[in-house]
Order: sequence, then C-alpha cells, then structure tokens
Amino acid sequence: MTKLPKKIIETERLLLQPYHINLYKEVYVLIQKNKARLTHSFPNMLKATQTLESTKEYVQQKSFDWNNNKAFAYLLIDKNTQALIGHFNVKDIDWKKKEAELAYFIDIDYEKKGLITEAMQLILQLCFTYLPFEHIFARIVIDNLSSQKVVEKSGLKYEGAFYNAYITYDNMTVDTYRYGISKADYIKMKA
Repeated sequence: MTKLPKKIIETERLLLQPYHINLYKEVYVLIQKNKARLTHSFPNMLKATQTLESTKEYVQQKSFDWNNNKAFAYLLIDKNTQALIGHFNVKDIDWKKKEAELAYFIDIDYEKKGLITEAMQLILQLCFTYLPFEHIFARIVIDNLSSQKVVEKSGLKYEGAFYNAYITYDNMTVDTYRYGISKADYIKMKA
C-alpha cells in the first residue's frame, strides 16, 4: 500500500495543504460561514464541527485518517491571500477495489472561478499516477449543478442515480448522482 506524503501540493492558484491542527479555528470559521450550503452534501462534517472544540477533534481525526491511509483530506488555500477557502477529501478508500470517493467544497465567495476544477485535476492526477487507484467517483446532490459541471469538465461520467439514499444534516433525504472515472479512461483523456 502506497503511503501518501503529507505535504503541501499546489496548482496555479491554490495550495492544497493536508489538514493541520494549527488551522482548526480557520476550519471552524469556513464551515460555519458555508453551513447553509453544506447542509445537504456534508452532514457528517457539519455534525462534527458544531463547536470550536469539536472542530479541533475533527481536524485531529483528519490527520489520524491520513496517517492510517483511511482518507486524504486537504485544505484549499488561496495562494494570493493565504486564506482558507475550501476542502478536498479523498475518502471511503477501498484498497482492495483500488477505489475512492472525492468530496469537496469551496467558500461561497470563491465559487464559479474554476478553483475546484483546478484542484480536481491535481487530485485526479495524484490518485491515478501516485496512488494505485483504478476508479474514482463522486456523489453529488442532484440540484448541485455547479459540482456536476466540475466533475464533467474533469472527465468523470455519470454512473447512476440514488434516490432518497442520502441523509442530510437536517435529517432529510436527498437524491444524488454518482459520477466516476477509471484509470484507463483518465489516461486516455490525458493522452
């Protein structure tokens, strides 16, 4: 099993930094600011970050998960301002199937600037060239058209719909689409 180095990686406009305990206050502020937008897509994150103290534990858990090859969570930082502006997670890793799920969000003030697409392209490259994954997927709430555009631009294809299968932070059920890409399709796309 490949151990992913815990280091900052970068795109043209972003730094992707592994979660670090020193940033738990900034994580709390980011999540609280975007809470209404995250209610349907990030119920576990919202439950785990209700207070500053619980957010500190959440950030520690992200480090633990990384160190134990369970998930690789990055904080998205704007290179120009050094502001924490988002989250990107390679999670639900199945090392036997060589598969993982992607989950991400960006601060409302940074939407529609192509930053998540920029991060997505780097994460896919990491997953398919450094890590041994054969398939990557994302589950997206069906009314999140922006996120659907991100995955489609990045080469992920529609794989199916799941109705009433996802419980939200406010205990509602929502419908999701699943998009995915195989390593073979990723390599073809990059050729």
